[in-house]
Order: sequence, then structure tokens, then C-alpha cells
Amino acid sequence: MSQQSFPPTPGCLVGTLRRWDPQTKKTENPLAIYSRQEIFVGRNEKKCQYVMNDPLVSNKHLCIYTVLFDQDNPEEIAPLVYVQDISMNGTEWNGYRMANAQRSFLLSDGDILRLSPKSYIQFREVDPLRGKSFSLLQKIEMKAFEEEYVITNRKLGTGAFGQVHMAYKKGTGEQLACKIVDLQSLRDSLVKRTKAKHSKAWAEKEYDSNGLRHLQRYISQKLQERFDVYDREATILEKLLHPNIIGLERVIKSSSTIYLFQELITAGDLFSYIQYKGGRLPDIEAAVIVRQITIAVKFLHDRNIVHRDIKPDNILMSSRADGSRVVLTDFGCARLVQPAFGRMSTMAGTLEFSAPEVLGGDQQGYTKAVDLWSLGCVAAILLTAEAPFDDVGSKYFATGPAQEKALGRLQAKLERHKVGERAKDFVLRLLVFDPAARMDVNQALEHSWFTNPCHKEEFEALYRRSIRDWKP
Repeated sequence: MSQQSFPPTPGCLVGTLRRWDPQTKKTENPLAIYSRQEIFVGRNEKKCQYVMNDPLVSNKHLCIYTVLFDQDNPEEIAPLVYVQDISMNGTEWNGYRMANAQRSFLLSDGDILRLSPKSYIQFREVDPLRGKSFSLLQKIEMKAFEEEYVITNRKLGTGAFGQVHMAYKKGTGEQLACKIVDLQSLRDSLVKRTKAKHSKAWAEKEYDSNGLRHLQRYISQKLQERFDVYDREATILEKLLHPNIIGLERVIKSSSTIYLFQELITAGDLFSYIQYKGGRLPDIEAAVIVRQITIAVKFLHDRNIVHRDIKPDNILMSSRADGSRVVLTDFGCARLVQPAFGRMSTMAGTLEFSAPEVLGGDQQGYTKAVDLWSLGCVAAILLTAEAPFDDVGSKYFATGPAQEKALGRLQAKLERHKVGERAKDFVLRLLVFDPAARMDVNQALEHSWFTNPCHKEEFEALYRRSIRDWKP
């Protein structure tokens, strides 16, 4: 085996590849992997950084790439290193065949890749101990389903009361994302906040038995509200089978933990994709992505489901290649609305992507139109690499004159970045302050940005290709 010398690539060191001997378990010929580098493994010395002199190995057998969810703060979530099988003969990951439906696999420290009967490589992480271990109770709970699912220490994301880990099916090796909600931490945090809020009375034992019962009921009510959020997410996702909506594999609950096993999408979120692409996207590339998100929103709205938190962080890319499948995820804020009323009033979502009727606390409530506003914000970011509006949280933003100025600044941004007329019109017809005048999802899908004669058939063919490997 020989190695081709390539110039250094910027980015942080994320791991190493080594030739691995299955008999001795020893490794040799290490190659460093950097976060902004694509590593090709194969037989062709001119096309591969890591060369395997084995006739059963393809010219280009594997592609190894890294996803950073936040390039400015890589310490928050460890770099996610993926391997994509691009060979003719196939590859095995830890003894499991990398099937066609999931040819990109997330790598963890110590993983073994078998390229042929004689060629194995091992991946080692730079900081394998970074991942937080599970609690003793969680380890006991995981024992109950370990014959079906294995949850690894590989962390994909984190939140206030839980984290997302890579998991896999023990029978097939299919990789999944498992959202682990720590209900005990949620209880402890709520009790702590409640005591802090009433600290003086608590310390001086001013509460009589009725007061204590009232506080206990308050804590129980707040806990139930949080539990309902997770139950609602699972209930909604269980009924949704669509290539552009995250697939829910299974939900396992105990009195202390909720485990949500979901489809693992292997190219990061839209935010990291924009960073990978170097900023704003050309109109045509942005249209391909936005159209898929719009298709997902139509599927939801046809079933009276409102997502309420559409943003780049909640949009996942199945591949870094152009025209890949785009997936809407995180249904924690989603609601099922009754067609007869169709209005909601609770504050939900992320400030920068929330519609003005949500931020302004409209007395009439708000409708499905909030998702279309968020879609417009996402489209604007793809086209300009800038947030469409400033000061969205201020009361001033809700006044008529301020709205006119905000729209004027948005138009200036679109023109400064030379955004095409169709794309610009799409954004401006979604970012309308009056929800009744905003395009609905059917109008958005029929907009000329997607349906003009120059691109309509191409868009439809590209969409069919993007979802052909998806299985419900």
C-alpha cells in the first residue's frame, strides 16, 4: 500500500485513518483527516489520498467527509465524520454491509471498515472521550432493548433536557438518531426553578399545607405540559410517512426517560450546508432546496399540522451533492389544528423565523400561514446569506412604518445580491406582514420560481431522483 502526498487542507483535525490487520489487531500507515477535507480511499493513486493496492478495491471506494454543525464553535458538538460507500463491490461497517439505501455511515472511534477480504481500515477520533456517558439508570433501561437497538456514545446534538445520540439496529446495522429525553433532569430543573422563584417564602417556611399543595400542583402541571410536548412530537411523527419529513422508527418510554429513534440524515443541517457551500446559493440551487421544503409543508398543511419552527437548523440534508433529499425535522413545536378554527395562540418557534402575528401576540391568534413566513425567511437566507430582517423582537417592528422600512431593506438586500426576479418575488410574497395576503402553500408550490417552463420538468425529474432511495 502507498500514500499519495496532498497539500495540507484547512480546518481542524478530526481523526485518522489506519490500515488494520484483523489477525493481529494492529494498525499502520495513519492518515490525518481535517474538517474541510474530502478523503477518497481506493486503488487509484491519482484520485485517492489513501491508496489500497488491492484488485478487489474500487478505483474510488470510499469518500470520507466531515460535518461541523457550528464551524465557529466546534467544541459544542464534536465534528461528525461520515464515510460514503461509492464502490462497485460494497463495504462493511463493523461487520454490517453498507446497504444501498444508507450508503453514508457516521463513524465513531474504533470503527472498522472492510473494503475486501484483505483490506481493512480503522477510524480513530481525535477526542474519543468527549461524549458524555449515560446515567446508570439509562444504562439499565438500554439493557431492556439492546437486542433490538444499540445506542452509542456518539453525540449528535444536545439540548436543555436531553441529547441526541447515534444508534443502530442490532439486526441490520442500520444507523439511527436517538433523541434521549431525561425526564428526571426535567423534574429536578423545574423544582429548582420553582424553589428559586419562591426562595424567601420557602426558606422561612411561610407556606402552609394548602400553599405547598398548590406549589406541588403547579410543578405537576408544568411537568405535564413538557411531557405533552414530547408526546405530541411522537404522536405527530408516527402518522407521517414522507420523504421530506424525518422518519420515526420507534418510541420507547420509561418513567425516567423517553427514547425517540429516528432516521439518521447524514449531511448535517441546512445551516452547516450553507457554510460548506461558502455562503449564499445560486437561485437554481436554492430553488431545488426550497421546493422540497415547500412540498413537506404542503404534506403537513393538508393534514392540518403546523410545524411552527421551520429554520435552517431544523432542515437536514441527506447528501452534500446538489439535488439531494431535504428533510424537515424537530416537531417539538408542531400542532394539529382543527379545520373549523385553524388558529393557535401560544408562542412557539424561534424568534428570527417567527411570523409577526406570533411575535405581536395577535388577539385573533394565528394560522398555518406562520409556516409560510418561516419558509420565506429560509429562502431569503439561502439567496443572500443574511437574515431578512433586523430587530424582529422589538415592538417597533410590529408598527406599520417600521414594517415598510423593513421590507425596503429586504428588497435592497435581494437586489444587492443580484437575486433573480422569480426568486425575489417568491420571497416577497411570503414575507408579507398581513397573513391573509401571504401566499399559502399551494400558491407557493405553483409559483413561477418552480413552475416556469425553463425549469419545471427539470425540477420534477430532479425531485424524483432525490427521493428514489427513500423507503417508508
